[in-house]
Amino acid sequence: MKRFAHHTAQSIREAVRLLKAYEGRARVNAGGTDLLGAMRDKTLPSYPEAVIDIKTIEGLDYIRKDGKGLRIGALARLADVAASETVKAEYGLLAEAVRTVASPTLRNMATLGGNLAQDVRCWYYRYPRQIGGPIVCLRKGGKICSALAGDNRYHSLFGAAPLAEYPCSTHCPAETDIPGYMDRIKKGDLAGAARILMEYNPIPAVTGRVCPVFCEPECNRSEFDDAVAIQCVERGVGEYVLENAAVYYASPGNETGKQIAVVGSGPAGLAAAFYLRRAGHGVTVYEKLPEPGGMILYSIPPFRLPKDVVRRQIDALAGMGIVFEKEVDVGKSVTMADLGQRFDAIVVACGTWRSLRLGVPGEEAEGVHYALEYLKRLNSGERPPLGSRVVVVGGGSVAIDAARSARRLGSEDVHVVCLECRDPASKDRMLALDSEIRQAEEEGIQIHPSLGVQKILVKDGHASGVDAVTCLSVREPDGSFNPQYDMTCTAAILEADSIIIAIGQANDPADLDAVKRAVGTVFAAGDMVSGPSTVIQAVASALQAVRAIESALNPGRPEAVVTRPGPLFVEAYLDDSPRASAAELPVFQRIRGIDVEDSPGASLAVVEGEARRCFNCGCLAVGPSDVGAALVALDARIVTTKRTVGAGAFFNASATCSTILEADELIREIRIPKPPEGARQKYAKFTLRKPIDFAIVSVASMLVVKDGVCKDARIVLGAVAPEPLRSKSAEGAIKGRPIDEKVASEAAEAAVQGSSPLAMNDYKRSITKALVKRAVMGE
Repeated sequence: MKRFAHHTAQSIREAVRLLKAYEGRARVNAGGTDLLGAMRDKTLPSYPEAVIDIKTIEGLDYIRKDGKGLRIGALARLADVAASETVKAEYGLLAEAVRTVASPTLRNMATLGGNLAQDVRCWYYRYPRQIGGPIVCLRKGGKICSALAGDNRYHSLFGAAPLAEYPCSTHCPAETDIPGYMDRIKKGDLAGAARILMEYNPIPAVTGRVCPVFCEPECNRSEFDDAVAIQCVERGVGEYVLENAAVYYASPGNETGKQIAVVGSGPAGLAAAFYLRRAGHGVTVYEKLPEPGGMILYSIPPFRLPKDVVRRQIDALAGMGIVFEKEVDVGKSVTMADLGQRFDAIVVACGTWRSLRLGVPGEEAEGVHYALEYLKRLNSGERPPLGSRVVVVGGGSVAIDAARSARRLGSEDVHVVCLECRDPASKDRMLALDSEIRQAEEEGIQIHPSLGVQKILVKDGHASGVDAVTCLSVREPDGSFNPQYDMTCTAAILEADSIIIAIGQANDPADLDAVKRAVGTVFAAGDMVSGPSTVIQAVASALQAVRAIESALNPGRPEAVVTRPGPLFVEAYLDDSPRASAAELPVFQRIRGIDVEDSPGASLAVVEGEARRCFNCGCLAVGPSDVGAALVALDARIVTTKRTVGAGAFFNASATCSTILEADELIREIRIPKPPEGARQKYAKFTLRKPIDFAIVSVASMLVVKDGVCKDARIVLGAVAPEPLRSKSAEGAIKGRPIDEKVASEAAEAAVQGSSPLAMNDYKRSITKALVKRAVMGE
């Protein structure tokens, strides 16, 4: 056992003070927690620096009856609770549950609070270090619950305790509830999946095609085989949303009377317009180009994002009552001051339309293009001649888009020159996605990494190629851009008929000045806030702007919190199946034209199958407390040093904690109300080694039966879920009905509704049904 500091607290106040001082690096020792055994076996996720013994605190071992019911101190020993005449006479359910805990010797030491706060008993989590090293399960910082693919005979029958934060969601700029909508798809509820997704991202048909998938590299399934193809699923849901636009882009039921102007109709402007209109505000979007859509219409080539998808998206938003004013240059034809007088708030989301220049000799020659202007011309229907040989300067997605567009327009010899290297592990790697680079190379585009252009070659006033030198490094260790070159010799000379520069973009100074001069309630979003960003980053920025607007328009109103809908537990799922691959057109078809989408997408069946590959990332260990189920059935309340909560809420398990207790929070008291008069109480527990084993299944029940008819019932299942599970379906099957074997059988069947058996624990369903039936029949 490692060394640790030991403190003997003399009072609750002293114990809490010590816990706060150690800031989560101390653990409490009370009878029944098995802390020292876990420390000896080195099974804890982190070893505590200190152990605070609270067993010696006086005055917390009482068992008292008062006018409201029973009060038991957290340090009351289980043996004393079981022996209490009051408990046995009026709270027999609790007495029975306590008597099933461990052996008499342990019950003489264990406390009621310790039993409630004990750690889970999963053998993967508890695997002793001295036997072969700890098993890094999900609860210990691993990526998957070991029971999901291993021996899960004694694990949860009703799903997994969810993670507090999912890595896929936290790495999404919009924090999309990815497990939530995957779960709805698994259950055949595509409409529910769409509703969840739209809370975070109102243009999923767009992001399902062009998002750089910040989420997929973090998917925990990659620890098992391959990450879930989240973008493939998102695109499928996005298509469903557009096909049912009248449902998901419906006009608001109530109008607030507020009018909001949105300047710019790119992804940030569209997302802001959606959420503001949904809130009931009047929304007018100003776009200086002939069509709304901003960069998703004018800068992304149609083989990646078909124009009809963007136009359908615009039409859907217009159907909500959003007004689009086209060819209006805010700052010229209308000023920000004008808008400030007409609108209650303004969102400025103009985008970054100014291309950065190389600043090298020859850049002003004919035949030198800038990627954004070039792509805008393409997306407007023009086909600017480039010639057979094209050099694109830049290593990001825009550069690759420009190169692939040139290839599709007939240029046969296309090269990409970039400062960055190809090593994915390097801080200087190319910024384009691996899939984009792969597709470009498949199409015959040659990529020249680690080169910097020192001048553009010019012949007869026309660009004729580039003179490049070796780039030794692009960024400093702190990530700042500071390229270093080997200027001793030319590394490469590439001949070209046209050159496209794609080294970055910035805001138009006029747009920035307009914002600075603006008066009134003005909010920025998208690239106006962060500079060049991805579509999903722009959406996330729009959400922030909308929240700020709502706060400004409604001072004092609490901010609405997005709740994650779904079941109490997540359905842990393991289907050993390959990752879905979105179909791609063959190369010869891809380079035939610019207007044909590279990927036709996946079928709904493929989307549903891929969603089923989501683990849901939860812990399948069951709640360890025998007493917990009894207290939930008795409608007890747990009093801590910070709050008083119902027993059901106290066992609100997550994948890392079995209770809601915070690092500096202690249980003080358990309060149990008077049971209804004549209530029939029962606790039954099925174990493998009586009487000292942990439960395979337990059932705590309290029924009020008069004249043979069930008037009320509380039925709680133990050891079948991450926390004591109140079976309201079983209760509903018997309330108001005469108790007989048929009704008891129906209650038993109802008790296992919604269960999700794992590979080895389906037998628990039979045991659960048997115990519930006996409880109802009073056996």
